[in-house]
Amino acid sequence: MVLKNIKYALKKIPQPPVTRMYPEVATELSDRFRGLQILDKSKCIGCGICANTCPNNTIRIIKAPITPGSDKKRWFPEIDIGHCLFCGLCIDQCPKGALSSGKEYTTGVIKWKHKDLLMNPDKLAREVDLEEGDEK
Repeated sequence: MVLKNIKYALKKIPQPPVTRMYPEVATELSDRFRGLQILDKSKCIGCGICANTCPNNTIRIIKAPITPGSDKKRWFPEIDIGHCLFCGLCIDQCPKGALSSGKEYTTGVIKWKHKDLLMNPDKLAREVDLEEGDEK
């Protein structure tokens, strides 16, 4: 049994490593990858279908400015990424196609405090920086 394991290990030495060098080399994502949601504010009508569809109740419809610093307000979704399953039901059920799936899975998603995982409409629309919250 020991010789069999040594033989197997020696046979595998010349093969290239399978370890992913993640921070240095970005991982290739498939076209069907479901990352952080993206909101198109111009298409959103604030109907709340995405909030009603969400199985974890992570989406709330809130009144928010149309653009950062604007006085005009409309209804938009706010998503708690800390409880999101990334199932894509909100994206599938949106009647106007205002929600889509992005490719972010670490940038803006990894936070120290749970309260920082609350993605307001400005963050979902990428009008403010996901990391710092400053305007772009």
